[in-house]
Amino acid sequence: MPKSIKSKVLNFSAVLLLASAALAGGKTGEKAPAGPAERPAAKVPYAVERPVAGLTQRKIKTGDIEVYAGVTGIPTAQDTYDVLANSDGRIEEVQAEIFSFVTPKTVLATMVSSEMAALLDASTEDSRKQTESRWQDLYKLFDIKPEAEGVITNIYVEPKTTVSKGDRLFTVAKKVVIIGKNTEPLYSDPAPGMTAEMEHVRNPDEKFETRLISFVKYKNDPRFSRLWLEVTDLKDGIKIGEQFNGTLFVGKSSNTMLVPRGDLVEAGGRRFLIVEVETGLETGREVEILRHTSRYLEPEYPGEKNGKDQKVR
Repeated sequence: MPKSIKSKVLNFSAVLLLASAALAGGKTGEKAPAGPAERPAAKVPYAVERPVAGLTQRKIKTGDIEVYAGVTGIPTAQDTYDVLANSDGRIEEVQAEIFSFVTPKTVLATMVSSEMAALLDASTEDSRKQTESRWQDLYKLFDIKPEAEGVITNIYVEPKTTVSKGDRLFTVAKKVVIIGKNTEPLYSDPAPGMTAEMEHVRNPDEKFETRLISFVKYKNDPRFSRLWLEVTDLKDGIKIGEQFNGTLFVGKSSNTMLVPRGDLVEAGGRRFLIVEVETGLETGREVEILRHTSRYLEPEYPGEKNGKDQKVR
């Protein structure tokens, strides 16, 4: 007998009734044959199960989706080290500025030995140049440089400061991490590696690229998280302790199937879309499912119009 193919929409009320009975462990009129245990359904985040009041026929569309969320936070100094005086002497000039970006080639300050500082102090302003020339072999300016690139977070000296060997002169942070949170709900989970462009709230021209390195969801609302964003383009202007705002890029997909969020049915920790199916052979008890089409049924919930009660980003 030739195989016939029919196209129909399965009765949704019967589907929900069967699904509810199966989830509750109840019987549906006939005992199913024993088989391997089904793996428990993964919990769908932010799922809300609601009774369905009506159905409207819709069609799955194809398009692009990009997900962003606003974030805010405060830069903190990480992986810091101190620049120390390598001998006794006096600081003659300080060239570094707070929150400036430095490299091992950057001169932070210059200093002279204690002996030369004493000779210079004993000279008058008029004879200072003569003293410097006479003792030029002894009068040497020593450049103070950092051991690694980073941002100056503290300066402990100023010109004419007398220092001893081992005194702390500067503190440099090798890393800067913005600790903050998302200011808009995230329906897709954050993940390390996501990027965000951050800007200073009082000077929007100061922009910095960051990378998400860690996060912790808030217990009272898992759509919001504590975020740790590492600055990946350290430069002048990253002000420690001041507020930065930006946008976290969560992800994008192109040429993908899209439906309104409210058209999904949440049941038993799973997500369902009531799609039209093409059927094949049938008996009084079973129907062969061949494939699904792009048409589906949009549920309408009590008290809502077309199941839409909120805007989603």
